[in-house]
Amino acid sequence: DSGWALFLDVDGTLLDLACRPDEVRVDPHLHGDLARLHDRLDGALALLSGRTLSQLDALFDWDQRVAAGLHGAELRAPDGSVRSTGDAIAFARVRARAAERVAKTQGVLLEDKRLALALHYRHAPGARDAAERIARALLQEADGHYALQRGDHVFELKPAGVDKGRALAALMREAPFRGRTPWMLGDDLTDEDAFRYVNAHGGVSVVVGARRPTVARYAFDDPAAVRAWLHALAEMK
Repeated sequence: DSGWALFLDVDGTLLDLACRPDEVRVDPHLHGDLARLHDRLDGALALLSGRTLSQLDALFDWDQRVAAGLHGAELRAPDGSVRSTGDAIAFARVRARAAERVAKTQGVLLEDKRLALALHYRHAPGARDAAERIARALLQEADGHYALQRGDHVFELKPAGVDKGRALAALMREAPFRGRTPWMLGDDLTDEDAFRYVNAHGGVSVVVGARRPTVARYAFDDPAAVRAWLHALAEMK
């Protein structure tokens, strides 16, 4: 176990997807399994998510453990320090414009992530085009501060210059990750950057679910299969 480092996406990988981000449910075994694996890997386990660090901490009791939130715009290092990327003033402008547009649009849900925002339409698949139009309009007005990230039934505006691949690479330069073989599990387009890094560095990339094409070299059927695998690892003597 000491030779590898484990990186895990959250929604669609550890957790079953829900219509709204606040409706997800955490399997009761998952807290204990992740805690045991964290200890077994001497801390070389990180969550890489589009959620904020505060959301990850609330879902998984993950306070002070390594994680990348907002696709890497928030990065909590092994020493507990947090590095943030983003312009609060620029975000306030984008968020205000997003709220105006969403208020006039049926089927699009706005999620405020403090340094990023998401336009969800999982609960109303017919609103996809409307969500994309809003996202593209906001991107044009963002003066280069933000980048568009497509996901599963969501369009996100995240700070420019961040992605999960860069977050994973930054963590791999630090102990306890440094020198280990990286494993990355994820389900969405947002995970492809991390898969590419892992593939280029002799690691193991695993896509969760049926989304194709992907650069991942292995696959799990669904989050339930991921949870079963993690539980088996945690139970190994």
